[in-house]
Amino acid sequence: MAPGVLLCTVVGLAGCTSSAGSSQSPSPVWTAPAWVAEQAAKREEFRTAMQACLDARGWQVTVDLNGGIVEPFTSDEQSRFTTDYDVCRVLMGYSAEGLPATVDELKVNYGQWLDVRDCFVAHGVAMGPPQSEDAWLDAVQSGSSDLWLPYTDPALEALPMDEQEALEALCPQPWSTK
Repeated sequence: MAPGVLLCTVVGLAGCTSSAGSSQSPSPVWTAPAWVAEQAAKREEFRTAMQACLDARGWQVTVDLNGGIVEPFTSDEQSRFTTDYDVCRVLMGYSAEGLPATVDELKVNYGQWLDVRDCFVAHGVAMGPPQSEDAWLDAVQSGSSDLWLPYTDPALEALPMDEQEALEALCPQPWSTK
């Protein structure tokens, strides 16, 4: 599974909020919680190590900020690339396929998603209420499609794509390489 998006610099979003889906005036600055910078550093370390490993395996690709690849593949290349990517993960000290999160890790992740929601609200997006932690944990653990994430809130999805992208840069998704 490709890691989620995360950016470490979080500043005010002047001129990028919209009246569509907004009921509050935007805050000039949202203060990112500590996990944002911590994950940004881990993400960059992962990206750099993955790039070096793939380069050494003969791939001329660009590892993006999410740990994914920018360039498209043919179907023949995709299989070989997936194998090499998994080998690189193992060489970097991760499991090839990722490990399931523990309940404690999921609870931390839920709190991070609440932080992301708070960021959107601080920037003027009138978000709906989140799922309760218990309902969210049940949805994640059961693989339910009824999973709350702030990025799928109708108020955010109603904004033009450029505004969504600007907000995503300011309100980062939790990221993990597990």
